Parts: sequence; C-alpha cells; structure tokens
Amino acid sequence: MCGIFGYAGSNSAGHLVVKGLQRLEYRGYDSWGIAISENNKIAFVKSLQPLAEAADIYNKEKFMPANTAIGHTRWATHGGVTNVNAHPHLSKSGEFALVHNGIVENYQTLKEELIAQGYDFVSETDTEVIVRLVEAELVHTKSLEQALVSAFLKLDGRNTIALLESKTYLILAIRNGSPLVLGKAADGYFLGSDSLSFADETNEVLILDDMQMVSITKNILKIHDIKTNKPVFKDFKKIESQNVLVDKDGYEHFMLKEISEQSHTIKIASNSEEILASGFEKVCKSASRIFTVGAGSAAYAAGQIAYYLRSYASLPAFELKAYEFESYAKQFTDQDLVIAVSQSGETADTIEAIEIAKQKNVTIASIVNMQGSTIPAISDYSFFTRSGPEICVVSTKAFSAQCAWGLALAKAVAGDIQGHKKEIHDVQNKLEQYLSGSINKNAQDLAKLLSKHEHVFVLGRGQNYFIALEGALKLKETTYTHAEGFAAGELKHGVIALIEKGTPVIVLISDDAYHNAMINAAAEIKSRGAYVIGIAASDNPLFDKHIPSVDLKHFSALANLIPIQLTAYYLALELGLPPDKPRNLAKSVTVK
Repeated sequence: MCGIFGYAGSNSAGHLVVKGLQRLEYRGYDSWGIAISENNKIAFVKSLQPLAEAADIYNKEKFMPANTAIGHTRWATHGGVTNVNAHPHLSKSGEFALVHNGIVENYQTLKEELIAQGYDFVSETDTEVIVRLVEAELVHTKSLEQALVSAFLKLDGRNTIALLESKTYLILAIRNGSPLVLGKAADGYFLGSDSLSFADETNEVLILDDMQMVSITKNILKIHDIKTNKPVFKDFKKIESQNVLVDKDGYEHFMLKEISEQSHTIKIASNSEEILASGFEKVCKSASRIFTVGAGSAAYAAGQIAYYLRSYASLPAFELKAYEFESYAKQFTDQDLVIAVSQSGETADTIEAIEIAKQKNVTIASIVNMQGSTIPAISDYSFFTRSGPEICVVSTKAFSAQCAWGLALAKAVAGDIQGHKKEIHDVQNKLEQYLSGSINKNAQDLAKLLSKHEHVFVLGRGQNYFIALEGALKLKETTYTHAEGFAAGELKHGVIALIEKGTPVIVLISDDAYHNAMINAAAEIKSRGAYVIGIAASDNPLFDKHIPSVDLKHFSALANLIPIQLTAYYLALELGLPPDKPRNLAKSVTVK
C-alpha cells in the first residue's frame, strides 16, 4: 500500500527519490511527497498529481542540491486525500520529517493524550501522532534516536517509519510488520518498501527485521534491536538480478502487456528442476497435511495449487484464506506444511498466517514474485515465479505463474518430470499462437456485450473452479461490474435463482472429466433464459457466444482464464475506466 523510499550518499538524493517513488507507484497511491536536508533545514514537496509528473514538480521547487532525502507514496487510510494529509509530516521546529507505512491502531488514545498536553494537529492522519509523540519524547531526552524509539514503542499495530533529520543528514528507520529493505551501492545507501524500488541502482540487499532500527548517513549504516538496545550485525546479500524494466513496451497499458507475456511467464514458473534440487517434493510427500494460503488473487492461486496437488500428486492439500487462518490455528501440528502464495512477498495477512503456523513449528514454503521480500526470508523453502515486475494493480501474469509453479510441484511429486517438460514446451508454443490470434478481437466483442449488463456470472468445475473465481474477480476489480464465480454444482443450490432472461453467464469448459457436467450446466442455465458464453476449445449449440480457447491438457484452465482477463481489460476501456489503476485498490496490501 503506502511506499517508503530513502537515500543517503554522494549523488543527487532528490532525483533518486523521485525515481524510487515512481518504481513504488505500482503499489497504489493517491498522493506523494519528498523531504530533503537542505542547509540545516527540511525542504519538502507534496502533491496529489500523478507520479509521472513528479520530476517536473520537484524541479520547479528549485531545491538546493542535497545528498539525503526520504519520500513516500500514500494510500489514504486515516484522513482524506489532501496535501495536508500527504507525507512527509514535519515537526513544529522543522528539525525532522517523518513518513509512515502502516496503521497506528491506538492513534485516537495517543492523540487525545497529546492534545491534553498542549500539542496541536494540522492533519487527520495517524502519522502526525507519531511526529508529535517524538516531539513529546524530545522534552525528556536530547537524543533523537532515543526519542524515536520511545515513541515507536507506544504504537499498537504493524508500522514502519522513516525519519530525516535536518542538521546531521541522518535517516532513521524502524520496521514492525510493514516491509523495509536496505540497499548498498558504491555511492551510498538506499531504503525502500521493496527491492524493486532501487533495483537498477544495486542488487545488494538487506531485509530489516521487525523491531530493528537502522541509522543511515552517507558513509555509515548501523542497525540495532530497539527492544534489547543491542547492535545487530547483518550482511548484505546479492539477489538475482531482476527484470527492472518498467516500460509498456509499445502497449497502451501495463495490464495488456502483462496478459500478453503469459506464454513466457508460465514457462519460466514451471521450472521443476529447482523444486527437485531443493528436495521439496520429498517434504510434500512426508507432510501429514498441506495447507496452501494466500489473499486476494493469491488465495485463488493457492486454491488452484491445492487442486493440482490433490488431483495429480494424490496429496492431502487444502486451501485456506490468509485472513481466516487464525481460526484454524489450534488444528496445526509440526507434521503439517504451509505453502504461502504472494506476488509481493509482503502481504500482511499472509505474513501473519505464517507467524501463526510457525508457533506450531509448521514447515513453511512460499512462492512469490518479488525477491528481497519478507515472506521468502521467513520461509523454510522459498521459490520465485520470476515473472518480472507486475505493474498493473490487478494480477494477471503473476497469478498464472503461481498456478503453473503449483502444477510443476504436483508433477515433481508424482515423478512425471519428463512428461511435464514436454508439455511445457507445447504449452508455450500454443499460447504464443493463441495470444497473437483472434482472441483480442473476441474479447473486445464480448466486452461490448457485457457493457450493457450489471451482472455477470462465471461457472467452472475441477481445474476451472478457482479460475472461475479469479475471472470474476478480474471483472470486479477492473470494471466495477458485479461479477460472481461459482462452482457449477452450486447452480441447483440457489445460484440458479439469480438467472433471468438475458443474464450473461460465462461457462469454462476443458476436455477433462468435468466436460459433460459443464455442458449440462450450460443447458440448465440456458433453459432459464441465460445468455451462455462458452469459453472452450470447441463450440457447442448451447452457446449463444463462443470464445475459442485452446486445449492445453493440464494447463487448459489457465488458457481459459486469458479471455476473461482480456475481456476485463477491454471492458474497462469500453466504460472509460483505468485498467492499470482501479479505484480503491492497492497492489501490495501491507496492512491488515
């Protein structure tokens, strides 16, 4: 959600922070701001304008050259979208500026206490409460570091902060829950909410742990534990060079570009060699139960992975929603395995689920896209989809890559490595042809049709069940259309009451054991007046509209998802909506 970035070194800090914030843009934001140390004072700029204009806005301020700065992208949680509420927030004296990612759960109580002591507030944010707390602590100590720690320890909730001091060109940052990653380059140090924010400057990273504070100047970086007040010695580690090109590459929107990349990203994620090298397939075989867990699209990917493990590897695998994980806590044993699924590697609900599982000594594995993130660092086995940056807020290529990894895992457990490799080669070729064919025109036509309807239903079974849920979610997120995904078997248990003449219903059909059942479902809704849209390799007289898919055997469900992804994209355009940045959504949900 909110993004933090900072730099202390020998280069122009302001321009590096602008660049860093633009790389955090994909997380979602509604305002942004930058603070720099300039002639022993804090200079700052805040804006509600797009980050694409950040460099021009920053340059117009004509700041003095500075080598230390912090920046922030805000996703409003406390207070409206205004310049006053945007970060950074400054102390009354102008001695320091502070940015924050998280939610201060006890901010109202703290604010009332501070008001009673005579402190006043200019914003509606919980972040300003932290600033005033630090000021209150400075009455009792001359050490800004000690004042910051004392104030931070009074906060409830998951919070990460960064503070810029005006006179010593010092950056202080503390992490608790929300992510903070450090980077080391020849010319200075970086800090960011993820490693992608400074990936083209350095690939040497260090993940700050909870309740650790880092002090950064041009030449010095120190870490200590704020609970024990003891120094922490950690080494920077080189992560695999990431594809840091954040460019539309000729496409009108990132969403279309990322959908079009799936023939490649599915192949990359299907690397069973990495699974075998780690011995993880043996871990899966020996687990008494496997729980896959995620949130949002990753929850549906977790469901798809569990389906693959049950169906193709005969493993006892069950999907759980991260935000409901706690209710199962008493059931876990040290013989269980949790597989956490996340694009960002920073999803707060999923991290909390892992923490709960760890208390029961459950083995943790993870599949994420972002290297240098929290979830791999707290996992016993970590795997990466290596899909490259997914900039569009709604997930497309990351979702299909997560599912493809799950299928590779199931095949590795089943011992069908050679068959899987052959299938992957065939899948890539067929998907490339499919994506370059008539599917875009078909999706555009379907988008025009759906633009006249308020409700859409998506039905699937077997490998297409979680794809139906994900497809409906894409339509909701991108077009604000009421779309619901259901297991086709739910029709007779109430869903059919929602079907009336002309209601568009998308049925996902693969050439598998559920083929006939899905045809029967299409016949049933057709008899109730539904407008049946069949996504299948072959046409059928029951379909009012056929969207051709491609038969990819075990990968067929992922092929069936592509037309819905494209339809969601073109429907957003048809309705005049921004497909890359839907309202009220953030890419990386780092608060609960």
